[in-house]
Amino acid sequence: MAKITDAEAAHAELDQAREAYRELVLDLSSEEWDRKSDNAGWTNAQLCWHLAFTASGGTLRVSRLRQNKDMKPPAPLMAVLNALSMWMVRIRSRGATPDSALALFDERLAMTRALIDTIADDEWGNGGVFLGEPTTVGNSFGFLRQHVSDHAAEMRRD
Repeated sequence: MAKITDAEAAHAELDQAREAYRELVLDLSSEEWDRKSDNAGWTNAQLCWHLAFTASGGTLRVSRLRQNKDMKPPAPLMAVLNALSMWMVRIRSRGATPDSALALFDERLAMTRALIDTIADDEWGNGGVFLGEPTTVGNSFGFLRQHVSDHAAEMRRD
């Protein structure tokens, strides 16, 4: 991943993430949409909903990294958070369609985009360890595209 050091690069990275997500969702047939994924316990539709929901995940990450603060919850807490996330996605994605997932993605992505304009020039390189990964404020905008790519590999298709 290229180093992201300014608003222009961050917006470009989010544009690529959005394009990758749209391609992923729109390429799924209706049969593939409802199919179990290779990700334990989730369908392809639920994975798409999860990705859409996390499109605003940069806001928490950046708020910590701007202050050079880590976010390293203990393993037992992470296990609980992961289980809650799984169930929240299962419940909130009921009745989801490709159109509703795309709309949610764009809504949540707008939150992350709005954050870009608040970052001062001297904050792009601030950083820390976020959930086990060392990163900077700038590079945290690359997370979403990687997240889409990772979960796209778990989709079951014809």
